Amino acid sequence: MTRPRVALIVTTWFRGSHADVLAAPLVQGYPWNGEHQPSRIEVVAAHIEQPGVVGPEGQSPDVGLPILAQAGIPLFDTPAEALGVGQPGVNVDGVVIIGEHGRYEENEFGQQLYPRRRFFDACVSAMIATNTFVPVFNDKHLAWNFTDAQAMYDTAARLGIPLLAGSTIPLAWRQPRGTEWPYGADLTSAVAASYGPFERYGFHALEGIQSFAERRAGGETGVAEVSGWTGDDAQAAVDTIDSALLERAILAHAVPPDRVGAVIDGIHTVVSCTHRDGLRTAMVLSTQLKSFSVAATGPQHEIDCEIHLQPGPPHGHFQFLARAAESLIIDRQAPYPGAIRSLLTGGILDHAMRSARGAVAPTTPHLDMTYRVDPDIPATGVPLLPYDRADH
Repeated sequence: MTRPRVALIVTTWFRGSHADVLAAPLVQGYPWNGEHQPSRIEVVAAHIEQPGVVGPEGQSPDVGLPILAQAGIPLFDTPAEALGVGQPGVNVDGVVIIGEHGRYEENEFGQQLYPRRRFFDACVSAMIATNTFVPVFNDKHLAWNFTDAQAMYDTAARLGIPLLAGSTIPLAWRQPRGTEWPYGADLTSAVAASYGPFERYGFHALEGIQSFAERRAGGETGVAEVSGWTGDDAQAAVDTIDSALLERAILAHAVPPDRVGAVIDGIHTVVSCTHRDGLRTAMVLSTQLKSFSVAATGPQHEIDCEIHLQPGPPHGHFQFLARAAESLIIDRQAPYPGAIRSLLTGGILDHAMRSARGAVAPTTPHLDMTYRVDPDIPATGVPLLPYDRADH
């Protein structure tokens, strides 16, 4: 059976970068069900915008070049040439965009100006020119600002381009194993606790909390208000969060009870959201944590869990995101509503980062969007023990 042909469009490819942990499995395959799973798609062309970038901890640059060379995959100077595989037109069945890492400026709000929309528009322009539209997978949030993200989402919908975006966090292993919000149950409030910088890790944490919230009664109803705080303001904002729920989210990291106070003292970023159905959610980032967690409560249910990530290399949780990208391209249909989830969570993040600088009011009429998820999303780590593989 012929595998779908795919163009890979990335910013840079050093050891441990998103290209390394996501694109490499699409070229070389990945562990699945205890065995090596050859990639179900065939990468036939690639574009790397910033070769030679060294990772933040001194990781070797351009580790993707020998991977591509060994597989016989040519590099091209532009996304359009990659989609044409060196010929006129669109000669691939799908596109994978990984616009993470690299030397890109930050704006006054601390947002890194990754070229995800520019990559997307370049690919779509080639599709329009030839009236050939193929699925697009976009790693993480669609764009650093909501205006661009909304434009990308609307363009895909208008042109019938199957689109998937988002983080690996909603797909990763959970401890306790299989923890999910009961599908269709009322949810009152939820808190996510994580670590890392505001934009890069805040998006992951927001997607983690959204993967629980979207399962509530009525599905996602949109977000009415978002506020963000950093530094000393974040410490003051901690008092606005349900203290018992925050403590549960921290304890889900297997933090000893006598260390909870230290974790709270290490909180440097807080995001608070009010959803249109009254759900209250909050996200905190602390210097004293090393993974992700969610605690949630409702009239009849409570859950607390760590979202477990495998240290890297190999960062094995990315196998689930690679699998989802493959499924999008093979089926020409997203396996879950990741594009609108990313549009919403990316919009929350964008507004929160501007809020933290005093640039916007809390109200978010632009986040008035609704969606539902199916009770079961296939091929994730949620039902598995960490580092187990399953044949879905």
